[in-house]
Amino acid sequence: MDLMDIRDKLDEDNYPYYTDQYLASRLEGVVDEDGYRALIRELLLKKADIPAIKLGDVEIPSPKNHFMTLAFQYRQSMTATVVRADGRE
Repeated sequence: MDLMDIRDKLDEDNYPYYTDQYLASRLEGVVDEDGYRALIRELLLKKADIPAIKLGDVEIPSPKNHFMTLAFQYRQSMTATVVRADGRE
């Protein structure tokens, strides 16, 4: 996966937030599909924190729902067994 793929998955064309240098530095060391998915999800969740902006009578809403929906696609599988911390079943 290259930088342009990451930019596309983060919807950087419509909502620019990260620099190419930052994304390239975050891509270093990521070697497998699980690593890419975790990185994309993390970056999308950070973009979900973009606040709404109000300029006079004009209000630009927060894109939180958009990025939360995108991040949901990259969540980890929820089918694993959960083990209690105290060891009981």
